[in-house]
Amino acid sequence: MYPIIKTSEFSSLWEHGASDRAVIRDQVDFLTTLWQPQIRVSQDLFGAFCFKRRGSTKMVQEFEWLNEEVKIGRLLRKYDRHIWDQFFSPNVYTRPKRLVKCVHLCRLGWCDIDKGDPNSFDPLPSVVWETSPGNTQALWFWDRPHTPKRASAFSKALTYRHGGDKGGSAPNKLLRLPGSFNHKPAYAGPFIPLRHYDTRLIFKRPELLPDKDRNYGAQIVASHMNPRAHDRFAVLKKYRSKLTASTRSLIRRNRVQAPDRSSRIFAMVAGLHEAGATLEEIASVIWGSPYFRDKYGDDLNALETEVSRIIARVGGAQ
Repeated sequence: MYPIIKTSEFSSLWEHGASDRAVIRDQVDFLTTLWQPQIRVSQDLFGAFCFKRRGSTKMVQEFEWLNEEVKIGRLLRKYDRHIWDQFFSPNVYTRPKRLVKCVHLCRLGWCDIDKGDPNSFDPLPSVVWETSPGNTQALWFWDRPHTPKRASAFSKALTYRHGGDKGGSAPNKLLRLPGSFNHKPAYAGPFIPLRHYDTRLIFKRPELLPDKDRNYGAQIVASHMNPRAHDRFAVLKKYRSKLTASTRSLIRRNRVQAPDRSSRIFAMVAGLHEAGATLEEIASVIWGSPYFRDKYGDDLNALETEVSRIIARVGGAQ
């Protein structure tokens, strides 16, 4: 599916079978390699992690100060990969808050490729790992850093032109950590292996999308929504006559009934926005939706990012 460039680095992350000690060592080395250029620039940066216990939807957020004595290994031992899903943010933060406004300069591109073909991307990714059978995520090693806004625009262009999760271009995006396990019941806990690793810096950039498609300024504005301000079904009742039958059905769902969660979230947000619902009404519906909880868990930052992004795309916040 894609040209494998396998190095001797992170040897325990390429296939299941290594000891927990070896995997944690290589996970730390992998993350340090990604973040090291930033650490050299500033001693006041933070790495962001989220962990989700097997069988739960609640996310636990943690930060590590990226000083000269990085102690990521201690965190990964605490949230044992056999019990917890392990996620990391490829970008680093100026404060221990996973907010877009706290993202430092970005030296990476990122994409949740899902079932797309990594070999179809231009430029090709630097790192690819398999998050579940047939699904991948990827990073690009840019030759120079970019502002979060521009780095996100490059990541969005990659996704829209070549496939993947179109809702995954925000600078505070989370990705699964290679070497961990995917504990979703549908996948029976597969190991998450590296599939491609190329250290060469990339000088080429993807062509950005036309300005009319980006709406980026509105996309990443933190709206500080209160997802508990309204009852989900009260909002449905209020706007029922203005919603399509399919949108009403999605809002009523108490469990995921289709694999494409992103499109279902988009349909609910867009439908409610067009019906005249307020930001807090929309946030309350999405926060209680199994499609959001299954994808993001108890992640308020993801809620704000998704709702703001979708509203920006369908016409700007009211």
